Amino acid sequence: RCALRCARRRPPAMSRYGAQHFHKPENALKRAEELIAVGQPSAGLQTLHDVISSKRHRVWSKTMERIMFKFVEIAVELKKGRIAKDGLFQFRIISQHVNVASLEEVIRYFLKLATDRAEAAQAKAAEMLSNVDDLEEDITPEQIILSYVSADSDKDRIDREEVTPWFRFLWETYRTVLEVLKNNSKLESLYAMTAQRAFAFCRQYSRITEMRRLCDMLRNHLSNLNKWRDQRDRPELSLPETFSLYMETRFEQLRTAVDLEMWQEAFRTIEDIHGLVVQVRREPKPQHLATYYSMLTKIFYKSGNEMYAAFAWNKLFTVSKNYNKNLTPGDLEALASAVVLSTVAVPPYS
Repeated sequence: RCALRCARRRPPAMSRYGAQHFHKPENALKRAEELIAVGQPSAGLQTLHDVISSKRHRVWSKTMERIMFKFVEIAVELKKGRIAKDGLFQFRIISQHVNVASLEEVIRYFLKLATDRAEAAQAKAAEMLSNVDDLEEDITPEQIILSYVSADSDKDRIDREEVTPWFRFLWETYRTVLEVLKNNSKLESLYAMTAQRAFAFCRQYSRITEMRRLCDMLRNHLSNLNKWRDQRDRPELSLPETFSLYMETRFEQLRTAVDLEMWQEAFRTIEDIHGLVVQVRREPKPQHLATYYSMLTKIFYKSGNEMYAAFAWNKLFTVSKNYNKNLTPGDLEALASAVVLSTVAVPPYS
């Protein structure tokens, strides 16, 4: 009896982070909500992370899904990208073979929250500036000191304090989601959608460095896909749907690189597309071929290869004439003129 009483008085088991182990996941969710209510969101986030990472709860349930929704809410609110990434990896282990739709819903919600917060921060910064009629009126001593020690304007300072952290977190969110979804046939459509949204982000905000890192990441994912052929749920590039998704992603990458005038990256993407076609031995769709040769004309013109540019114009003319039924006589005449002019522009003996 004494031993039984002592066992009953023992405190709950503690994790390595100092959080309690919960016998039921719903208890952890309730505890996290209590911590948030008293102004301790970090502790609530850690509580949910512990239950998601616990081996005793490696079974998917609707409760675990609700925990993940709350988990990503707190992680976005606190801008905790690393712990969010680890939690998503843990939830992928739990759900990818049981209920992959649940993982998709959580990731879509995570992307939506991060995008909404970044856009809200940008709108707030614009409103803060628009509400000031005279930027020199009622200048505080702190602002006077800042004006002497810094060359930044009020807009630059507001962007750095309010907008930049959220856009940095949004970019980190894109990278996290791509890492979680990579090389999984059940998640390939969401992977392609996320990659295209990341390209749109780079194009909209002219992010050259981030675009280069994104291209390297996708290139590395494809390399690992070809390397580990015995991986479970590995996408099969020979399937028409999978091949189409990968090609659309690469063509969006090509368009973004050309729009940002990243000519070296655009040429590397051309090589990636050619490598995919050779590997799968499948002809791309006519609209993809038209995009391919259209971008080649710009790349070869920019690099000073007039002869290759003329050849690309000729291929674009042929593809458009044979497959584009909506091509007007005026468009066809313009393409033909481009072929003739690019051919005439080729230096002799080149």
